Amino acid sequence: MGSFITPSVAQTSHVSATGIPVRVAEGAQPDGASFAEALHRASADASSRTVAQRSSGHLNRWQSLRYLVAGTRAALPSFLLGLSSLARAQISRVQSESATVSPSRSGASLAQVSATGVTGLVSPTGLGRPLDLAEYPQPADNNGRGIHWIPTTHSSPEVVDRFVAEARRMGIRWVTFLNRGTQIGDNDYLVKRLVEAGIMPVMRIYTDGGSPIQGDLGALVRHYRSLGVYYFQLYNEPNLRVENGGAAPDVNRYLDLWLPAARIVAANGGFPGFGALSPQGDVDDLTFLREALRQIKARGAADVLNRAWLSVHNYGPDYLRVRQYDAILREELGRSLPQISTEAGVYPGPHLSVQEQVRILADAYQHMAQREPYYLAYTYWIIANELGGGHDPAWERQALFRADGTVNPLVDVLRATA
Repeated sequence: MGSFITPSVAQTSHVSATGIPVRVAEGAQPDGASFAEALHRASADASSRTVAQRSSGHLNRWQSLRYLVAGTRAALPSFLLGLSSLARAQISRVQSESATVSPSRSGASLAQVSATGVTGLVSPTGLGRPLDLAEYPQPADNNGRGIHWIPTTHSSPEVVDRFVAEARRMGIRWVTFLNRGTQIGDNDYLVKRLVEAGIMPVMRIYTDGGSPIQGDLGALVRHYRSLGVYYFQLYNEPNLRVENGGAAPDVNRYLDLWLPAARIVAANGGFPGFGALSPQGDVDDLTFLREALRQIKARGAADVLNRAWLSVHNYGPDYLRVRQYDAILREELGRSLPQISTEAGVYPGPHLSVQEQVRILADAYQHMAQREPYYLAYTYWIIANELGGGHDPAWERQALFRADGTVNPLVDVLRATA
């Protein structure tokens, strides 16, 4: 069982996810020299390889994981190739009121059924004071290295054993994985093995196309909290049409879904993930974030952010977009929130070589050795696809470990500096 740093109000202490003290996988912090040496070796290896480029058939990373329901296809946007960004869109402010029940961190519980159909346990008062950054759990010896798991909602024990071991060899301390709605059980083995390895699991509760979470969310959170999951991402990239059933992104619709679900997560012991915005969405991510925060305050619901964290999709060379998010958070809330990257990356193509891809990603990981105090993890998308039972070959070129036997040179860099 791996130990996590789970701070309390009074002090920071090392406590295992289930309360059992056990050995933590060892891993040194990366240093500049070792990163440079590993990168040089990886770049030399990459220069001798032929990378097949496909001009079409690649999924847009910001067009969600809808292949779990239907095989969607779209072209990768130019941002992944390091090209210029799209112009920012604007959001019209619409006043709205919230009719959710406000839970607290303690007190008598009651069953809640929201308008979306999601249920859980809540209590009738507020969510208390805002937590300090130091009070959010982190893995022991946190080096800020994250990876996204295979893009499926369940993995066999053989796949779990193989790729948890690979994650450990790369010094990974955070793994984001998908859970199908409020289903309980499919990811138990994965979570247990991650926790045993000293890796912090982050659950994204997957629903297709931004559809409402259904079922007993509170029961899901309680179950996986008991196994060692603290962080739960709710909804995904709400500034995209594809995550709004094809409709224009709408801040108020997102909050109507997110706020009641976040309250249930917090009331049942979890930390609800906010945002997960596309950096190149149909609506500008910075504009969407600021407006969402203002609407939360206008609804009198700012207490729901007291235990929240910002899920970040810092794709492309601009992996330090977290600084712009933090500036908005401080302007609107007067404080920072923890930021955990749950997806990130840049991929080779006609305008980006494998060597340049690895350099950008190595820089992003190396930055985590001196990261900002609110920036907890950088998470590359994805560790594997077809090798782990991934359904759609369009994701294969983004995987570190591929079915044809090739391994992205980034793996060597991370192993050498773990």
